[in-house]
Amino acid sequence: MLVTNVGRSSTLRPSLVRLKSWVERRDYAGWEPYDFLNSSILSSRIFARFPLDWLAIQTGKRLGSIALRRGLRIPASKNPKALALFISGYCDLARSGQDTQPQAQYLKAELGRLRSRTEKDYCWGYDWPYVSLRGTRMPAFTPNAIATTACGEALLDLWEVFRDKEALSMAKSVARFIVTRLNRPVDLPDQLCFSYTPCSFTRILNSSALCCAYLARLETVAESGEYYELSRRGMNYLAAKQRDDGSWPYGESRLQRWVDSFHTGFNLSALLAYEWATDDQRFTRVWKTGLNFYIKSFFRADGAAKYYPNSVYPIDIHSCSQALMVLSDMAASDDKARDLARKVLLWTEANMQSRDGYFFYQHHRYWVNKVPYMRWAQAWMFRALAHLHVKLSCTMC
Repeated sequence: MLVTNVGRSSTLRPSLVRLKSWVERRDYAGWEPYDFLNSSILSSRIFARFPLDWLAIQTGKRLGSIALRRGLRIPASKNPKALALFISGYCDLARSGQDTQPQAQYLKAELGRLRSRTEKDYCWGYDWPYVSLRGTRMPAFTPNAIATTACGEALLDLWEVFRDKEALSMAKSVARFIVTRLNRPVDLPDQLCFSYTPCSFTRILNSSALCCAYLARLETVAESGEYYELSRRGMNYLAAKQRDDGSWPYGESRLQRWVDSFHTGFNLSALLAYEWATDDQRFTRVWKTGLNFYIKSFFRADGAAKYYPNSVYPIDIHSCSQALMVLSDMAASDDKARDLARKVLLWTEANMQSRDGYFFYQHHRYWVNKVPYMRWAQAWMFRALAHLHVKLSCTMC
């Protein structure tokens, strides 16, 4: 991505300093919304059966308090996607003159340790087993497109910032996994969709788009000759699925037609990353239409980032962090986006950050879920605040 070097004199926001200290003291390990089956109590054979395993996961996501997680002996663990987001955040801070290479190199080694060992090329999954309502089961660290592309982006950041040749080699391996192991439920001369995992044929828009944006970015350094064409076809697919109002459904199946803020943001980020990597402006109208819908539909007047277009609650930290990512990328050329980014930042700091520095999960109408999820909340906010810092030189303070 294009960034501005803001120099060694730039000062980090207090919210970022406090968050950075909090996650580093915990060695980047923590809980996740879907990690109830990591419990030594719930890992028994009784809860390994459907639908009890699915109910356990959903209970953890909706009602899992700090006390309940401790009572169920759910351990803090390291999530590969969280580590990748921290790496990218550290790379942004290095671009602004901060000395973050030791932390970034440590986390790169951890990514190598936590790779999915079932595959030849580098790829990653989540650190907990997952079961869907339709019965799909994924053991812990089953590789998926979202975690893998996030790790790939972090590796490319390491190459761009520190000229880390090992990271570049790993990044190329990530691309081979995407191209050779992910299925293509849509594979037409002018359109392409990558599946979410090697064992599925799902048509999920944001995960496929992020894969294609990653391939376009890697093509600028790998020069393979094939990645640009694949990424262009993937963006054609995303553009074809955009609705007239500028929105996108999460996926194509009957149960995946909802619209939410952060997955919309992922699509916008993918389109922007593709355009920056390729200089191909044929999708400019698509992302501008999507951005108009995004700004109009997902924000309260005070800057609170909504989850869904037609309801305020829950206000999810993931929506806040992705908003900061998208809006900071637009802020240099769009005053409206810059003003909204400032409102989102100030509201999130005031309402979603604890005194200790970590960020809460969700703000509901009458209560706040304060579980300090490491990937869902801390890693994404660290990434967003670091990105905002390097993009805007902290002039929004």
